[in-house]
Amino acid sequence: MDRLIAIGDIHGCLHTLKELLKSVDYSSQTDTLVFVGDYIDRGANSCETVAFLRKLQQQVGKDRCVCLRGNHEQMAVDAFISGDNSLWFYNGGYSTVCSYDRNGVDIESDIDWFKTLPLVYDTPEIIFCHAGLSKPLLKDNTAHDLLWGRDWIRHNDHRPREKQVIFGHTPSKTGAAYTVATGDICIDSACVYGRKLCALAINEDGNSKLFYADKSEEDDENLYCRLANATMEVVQ
Repeated sequence: MDRLIAIGDIHGCLHTLKELLKSVDYSSQTDTLVFVGDYIDRGANSCETVAFLRKLQQQVGKDRCVCLRGNHEQMAVDAFISGDNSLWFYNGGYSTVCSYDRNGVDIESDIDWFKTLPLVYDTPEIIFCHAGLSKPLLKDNTAHDLLWGRDWIRHNDHRPREKQVIFGHTPSKTGAAYTVATGDICIDSACVYGRKLCALAINEDGNSKLFYADKSEEDDENLYCRLANATMEVVQ
């Protein structure tokens, strides 16, 4: 049975992502993956995460591996365009730059990839995007709404959206996916903050199931800080 598998905010937690794909028993032949954005920043393995996703897209095609743009990819793009990285670094961009430096990879080619990522994956029954819909109709939402919108959750907006919406961006306080007042589902289960990475698998008949993977220690930025410090001590 074909499935749509939506995966929440990864934030450089590649090892956790790989465990999650094992947990959902991902099949490249029958499953379509929809990543809702925020592949980089804060976690240890942003460079490796982007490389993994790009390779996966090349292997199975963009129709079977849908990568949406998150606000963190947008911050990286904006930093390169403007030359001002202050907002990006404040929100975890420095760890991303460190991961690229550690791997000897030029980030600019991935910045170009970020620019190509769509904001929305719109199916007949479900809309997938990074931050959800701030307004009931998709056409009324700006790019900023789709990438950054959060006030509609804080204000407990009950207005139904035109379709079911699956989104990330606003991390769970419990480490689990949650349903907001509109009936839509947020799958950012705060992996990078030490909780879990979430996948929502949706079958052809509309039935769905949540899967989780605990954050791997190998995705802990502090691990690489400790390793770097230990190396410095040996050299000294």
